[in-house]
Amino acid sequence: MIYVNYVLIFRKDFKMGKLLSYFRWAVFGMQFVIFVSAFAGNEKSSMVVSTSWLADHRDDPSIVILHVASLRRDYTAGHIPGARYLWVGSIAQGTPEMSFEVVPVPKIKEALEALGVSNDSRVILCGVGGNVSATARAFLTLEYVGMGEKTSVLDGGFDAWKAEGKPVSVDVPMISRGSFIPDVHSEVFVDVDWVKDRLHAPSVTIVDARAPQFYNGTNAGQPRSGHIPGAKNLYFSTLVDSSNKLLPVSKLRELFDKSGVKEGNEVAAYCHVGQTASLVYFTARYLGYHVHLYDGSFDEWGGRMDLPIELPAKTDSTKK
Repeated sequence: MIYVNYVLIFRKDFKMGKLLSYFRWAVFGMQFVIFVSAFAGNEKSSMVVSTSWLADHRDDPSIVILHVASLRRDYTAGHIPGARYLWVGSIAQGTPEMSFEVVPVPKIKEALEALGVSNDSRVILCGVGGNVSATARAFLTLEYVGMGEKTSVLDGGFDAWKAEGKPVSVDVPMISRGSFIPDVHSEVFVDVDWVKDRLHAPSVTIVDARAPQFYNGTNAGQPRSGHIPGAKNLYFSTLVDSSNKLLPVSKLRELFDKSGVKEGNEVAAYCHVGQTASLVYFTARYLGYHVHLYDGSFDEWGGRMDLPIELPAKTDSTKK
């Protein structure tokens, strides 16, 4: 159609048509460049990046690849060249009160700076061995300290990278210490009182990320069996495929809808201790929900005898 319009213009007035043609092609070229740049920008700023994208950008000066694992041996056995080891325990640990809690902000700052992360870094989180929830936990922790818009998860993690025959290294890179000033987003985490006050709020959906047998109470969990009253069950492992890649957006929306997570609702996710629910947090955030993590999770809720528990067959009505 563009060609035909130009031919008509040329026939009507060759000189004016030629000038107009050049102008239109210039505008089209500018629009095309903007479109391509925007597309590339969207992928760069996406919460999820592909192995091919990382292969093309691995050597960019701002890129910091963090290999997320609980044990160092999972890093020393092989990793993406240039990747640094992010120990899960450096961002979440047990306390005398809880089994697993976010560490204080100064400790997160220290861990990130030691790994060469600065405020202008572009962080790529790489999981290993199918431990997607640990990678998601790292993401929300970085979001908590203000790096959410500059952090992405490698889809499929190190296993996908290695399976595609991309380069693997056992060398530990030299790291120049970063300079990082946290910008705390306290809304990433919510506490027990926040959840308790919103149990019956129609605009809030509490999501239980545990396996159905724990949600239903058929398997004993923490001190008590069951789930937080009104919570919807969305098992975290259903959000990824067999290669630990995030499911397509349409399928994710279908899962959220079937689980009773209304589009537009505020979401608070929990699990046993706050680890696996991180994947629900990540996915909800990916889909555009306003989402939080209840870090105390059922470890705290189930251990508080003053808080109500719900079972499919009956409700613990003695607790209000």
